[in-house]
Amino acid sequence: MFLTAALILTSILTLFSLTLAGIALRRARRNRDSVLEELELTRQRVQQAEQELAALCSAAAGAGDHVLTLEQQVQRILERQNLLELRSGGERPYTRASQLVHKGADIEELVDSCGLTQGEAELLVMMQRGVA
Repeated sequence: MFLTAALILTSILTLFSLTLAGIALRRARRNRDSVLEELELTRQRVQQAEQELAALCSAAAGAGDHVLTLEQQVQRILERQNLLELRSGGERPYTRASQLVHKGADIEELVDSCGLTQGEAELLVMMQRGVA
């Protein structure tokens, strides 16, 4: 009888241990499944973040190219403006002096009002009076 009781007790303990092991195994599987789901969500988020980063990099490169184009256009405009200022700055005194000669201005007046040298004023007067 003692042997039978020991055998029953051992069987009950074994069954109890197997039940606990089964419960622990189910929990471990649920935890594993939960971790795998989280891992998949994390992978999807990382993939989405990578796509967004690639789009931002592409947009930044496009903006950089656009800024470079604008800088080049501004540089060309500034160079053209400088050329026009130099050209018009060089023509203005002579144009004004020529108009003054037509109105009868003398050499001293051209030197004083237009900033011409004595020789430039004399040459301009000779050219204008020679043409007229």
